[in-house]
Amino acid sequence: MEDLAKYGPAKKPDKQCIDTYQTDDHGNLINDKIQRGPYYCMDPTGRRTGEAPEPKLAEIINREVGKARQVVNAKVQVEKKQIVTKQFFQETLDSLRGAVMIAFPEGLPEWDDVGYILKGEWEIDGRTMEAFDDKAELWWAGKQMEQGQDKKLSDYLGKNDKTKIVCKLQKPGGGAPQREPAIDERTQKEMMAFYHKKQEELKKLEEDDEDNHLGSVWADPRQLKSNLQGTNAVRWK
Repeated sequence: MEDLAKYGPAKKPDKQCIDTYQTDDHGNLINDKIQRGPYYCMDPTGRRTGEAPEPKLAEIINREVGKARQVVNAKVQVEKKQIVTKQFFQETLDSLRGAVMIAFPEGLPEWDDVGYILKGEWEIDGRTMEAFDDKAELWWAGKQMEQGQDKKLSDYLGKNDKTKIVCKLQKPGGGAPQREPAIDERTQKEMMAFYHKKQEELKKLEEDDEDNHLGSVWADPRQLKSNLQGTNAVRWK
């Protein structure tokens, strides 16, 4: 939603491109011919129109997004001993929806992802808003955690109160959710970049002549003698 506040609504999927290279049906550049709004800010990804709302309205969206981040921050809620319910999340979603409606009273285009989220028409790893139903299932370590007054977390985790686990809500009858990846996306990209870098280095080493190092100073068999005689700095032309 920060992108919505900064760069405005999304473009149609078939029109997404950096504004500088936007063309008409004949392939002619038209960026200079398009009339822009007073708060235009080009999206470097080319996904949004750049028609941002008034700065005061954009600040309202960003402020509500900041509050929402605190709401979904598990550590913050645990420290506050806040009971998390569906209504708790719904109030936050309503605040976000209200902020967007104030900034964009005409509404967002149907292809804007933010609109799907605010309407509750989203899906992540097979989970939707239905996962927050009163009959939702709680899964951990590939097993469903049974609900009931006689069931406690200690029955599954033991008595260690410093244990940290990651659970997932799943809609009733949805089965086990998708497992978390062993490494996050950023770490995976760094590992792949490191792997490709090493592959390039090995490739260059294979292409080098085996005797290439003989021209180095450290490989000179007369270096010790030259150092002792003080002639190592002498250069012949």
